[in-house]
Formats: sequence, C-alpha cells, structure tokens
Amino acid sequence: MPEDVITNPATETPYSALVRMAYFVLPGRGKRSHRLAIARRIVDGTARRDRSPTAFARRRTRVLRRAMRPSRRLQLGLGPWLRALPPRLPDPALIGVLSRLDPHVRVAYVLRHVERMPRYAVRDQLAELRVRDPWRVIDAADALEVPRPRRPERFEPVLLRPVRNRSLLPLGTAAALTAALVGALVVTESGGALDRKSVV
Repeated sequence: MPEDVITNPATETPYSALVRMAYFVLPGRGKRSHRLAIARRIVDGTARRDRSPTAFARRRTRVLRRAMRPSRRLQLGLGPWLRALPPRLPDPALIGVLSRLDPHVRVAYVLRHVERMPRYAVRDQLAELRVRDPWRVIDAADALEVPRPRRPERFEPVLLRPVRNRSLLPLGTAAALTAALVGALVVTESGGALDRKSVV
C-alpha cells in the first residue's frame, strides 16, 4: 500500500483535514468537483460554537457519519461550493478503489492511510460511529493493496475555507410577512372605501 497517498503538512487547517476525510469517505465516484463541493458542504454543516479540547473529535464523527451515507439533498444548490473549488483536485485513482469498499472499511482506510492515525485512535473513532467489531474492520483496511496515485496532490489549505452560504429561509419568511402585510393593507383600504360608499 502507498505510504504517501496524500500530503498532510503541519500547517494544514482542521477544516482542510475534515474536507479531505469527507471527500474520500463519500460513496461512489462521479465528478471530482461535485464530490469536493459535497464534502465541503458536509463540513460546513457540522460547524458548532464549541472550543473545547474534544471539539474537533466530535465534529470529525459528525462529518464521517454524514459522508458515509450522504443525503441526496446535499446535491441540490451546490453553486456556492462549486464556485469555491481549489485549482487542483486529488488524483482519482484512490476514489476508484475506495468506492468498492464497505463504508466502514472505507472510513478505516482513510483514517489509517490518508490521515495516518494510529490503530487505537481509528478503533475509538469507529466505536464512536457504532461500528461492530472495529478491529476486524481495521484489519480489512490494512490488508488492502492500493496503487500509488499518479499525482499525490493535496488540498491547498490556504484556499480551503468555510463557504458562507446564507440560508434562504429568512428571505422566504421576510417575503411571506411582507406579502401578508400588503394583503392586510389592501383589505383594510378596500373595506374603508366600501364603508364610505355605503354612507354616501
């Protein structure tokens, strides 16, 4: 198995690491651009105002859980994430191999051989994901023979930042309230006009 599937520099941000995990754990193949956009959307959707020492571990669990079995709704409205892609994407060779694996084995492989986490840490993460017999899953991941990618590229940490995508719900709510107020005014004015006519 390759020793350098993907570079992991010390200066990398936690956000970039989470996006990379989601990118490789997502099922199927498809376009790399859409895959990365969905990965970033998953990570953006797991943000919490939590600065405790275990915050990253909890967020990683949320990201991995959503990436293993992503909702189809994540494919809708990808515009903001597609417009924020880095200029280069990782080699697709690894995706082809991982797409054929069981989701739990895929997670174990990504944590062990992409993120280079020790076996005990991967075991703990799989337990958090409620994976049965995590040691067997880790052994299956370690036994994989994966060809070395042609271009062991990495995500550019400077370019990978959370995408600020304002929800459409407040806008829709404001529009509905405005329409209701306008309607109320129209009814009020119409009622007043009818009353004046009746007096005349």
